[in-house]
Amino acid sequence: MAALSRRRLIRSIRELAEASADLRENLQRYERSMSRIAERLEKGENAVRAANGTSIPSERRRVTEAIEDFEAARHQLRLALIVLGREEGASLTEIGEALGISRQLASRLAGETE
Repeated sequence: MAALSRRRLIRSIRELAEASADLRENLQRYERSMSRIAERLEKGENAVRAANGTSIPSERRRVTEAIEDFEAARHQLRLALIVLGREEGASLTEIGEALGISRQLASRLAGETE
């Protein structure tokens, strides 16, 4: 059983890394758009005109979706670590410390794995 849980944790780590990279790319694209708007404002354009013609609405949506995907991947990683940690005999306190979360949160998450 531990081998399956170990593979699940490894997969979860890789999925979180991918979600992190996707989020970073979306944030960088959003930052570039914001910088272009700021440049237009500095040149004296009015605010609405400066924002028009940019892809801010769709970029904002993509950033929000990327954040949600990152959070979902992080949650799955936490669950996978809890399962494997428990199988390996770790306490919820130890697991919480490894994750940087409280024992109470680790306990609540452990309830999701049952």
